Amino acid sequence: MIRDEDYKRAQVEWVSNCTGGSIQEILAVCSSLIASHVLWSVLNKRSCNLIHGFWIQLFIYIVPVMANQTILADNAPLVTLGILSLALLVSFVIPISTLSKNDKEATSQMGYKSYLTVYRAGIMMLTCFAILAVDFPIFPRRFAKVETFGTSLMDVGVGAVVFSSGIVSSRAYLYQNSGETKIQELLKAIRSALPILTLGFLRLILTKGVDYQQHNSEYGLHWNFFFTLGFLPPFVTLASFLYQWIPFSILGLATAISYQVALFQGLQEWILETPRVDLISANKEGICSFAGYLAIFLLGLDSGIIVFKKSLDNTLESKWLGLSNKSSNTKQVAAQLTLRALFLWIILVNWQFFGEENEFFQVSRRMANLPYVIWVVAFSLTLLSSLVWTEYFIPCPGRGPELLDTVNINGLLTFLWGNILTGLINLSMRTLYASTLTSLSVCFGYMVIVSIVPWVLWRHFNIRIKL
Repeated sequence: MIRDEDYKRAQVEWVSNCTGGSIQEILAVCSSLIASHVLWSVLNKRSCNLIHGFWIQLFIYIVPVMANQTILADNAPLVTLGILSLALLVSFVIPISTLSKNDKEATSQMGYKSYLTVYRAGIMMLTCFAILAVDFPIFPRRFAKVETFGTSLMDVGVGAVVFSSGIVSSRAYLYQNSGETKIQELLKAIRSALPILTLGFLRLILTKGVDYQQHNSEYGLHWNFFFTLGFLPPFVTLASFLYQWIPFSILGLATAISYQVALFQGLQEWILETPRVDLISANKEGICSFAGYLAIFLLGLDSGIIVFKKSLDNTLESKWLGLSNKSSNTKQVAAQLTLRALFLWIILVNWQFFGEENEFFQVSRRMANLPYVIWVVAFSLTLLSSLVWTEYFIPCPGRGPELLDTVNINGLLTFLWGNILTGLINLSMRTLYASTLTSLSVCFGYMVIVSIVPWVLWRHFNIRIKL
């Protein structure tokens, strides 16, 4: 029987030296989320009451994501095509139910953007599933986090979580009129960061205490993703002091470009080659990559301004796109986000084409360099704009799918709960040697438990836990 120490070494080797996969495949895997929302929207438009239940929404939104990351990974486009075909069949078979005037007025008054709920909660559930599934043999190695250079599903997942946080945080800056001084704003941001930083320290203590396996080149010896999330609020607040003169887009790009210049000037060599001899060098990946995640957050803030702005009629992008004042806000948001996504994809493709043989031009989640920032934002905008277009063509009244709404309301708690369950499962069984049936059963049970906690908290007790 294999010893514990040998198994721990095998776990580390399992997630080490991964080279990733293609950007096209990652988009194909995540496209099931868009197709699932199309199906749910079509059913919702026909007043199908069954779709408001927990299990139906779990099978519409979560099961395809699970399948695309495991047993159907090689056929992800067919999964998306199958869901869209089912939506098309439903649209022909079941007649449309007319939306009542009261429903329309309620939706208008709330101004709720259900596409944002689907985007944020979808990314969260995709990420939560991956952090456990990566430890099972059914999860393709090309989806696991890349060692240094390359692209993978898990790499884009963490960046997309940061970007989505930036989007929702933009509301605080769009109509800011708090009357607080800059010092008060900074202190408030520090206070909001303390609970997340506390989670980071708790995770560090627990993982060291139980001798939990750790991939050191991911963030370093002590750093973890909670520290990255926790340090964002105060730094974003400092950057926001310049917002009245400099847009968040410029601040984000300036941060990413400045960091990339530093990498060119020797920082990259220090990150990749320097031995871990003190606290700073021991956590060099986490500390340095923070600049890239800060840039992603700032660009998320800028995109959020588009999403939450009351009118986009007079914006430069709307004029370029030839959108009239009569165009709906949803259409303008979709068009502007699509334009930005296309622009970033063009930059990324050319950047990688001309620097194909130079590692400085390659995507690196480990360092969160400029190509990584561009890729994450382009991916996020593509996914989000596709969901906005879905809502434009198939209007979705109310708060959208209830399961994703509850995950969105308690998003950070869901992520924390997923991390705790992942640790417990890894400590209770040897995931690397699980059969396909066992792997699928455990992963499915895990997703049910991860999903049902926010569902019960909000739907039954109206509890929102803000960490």
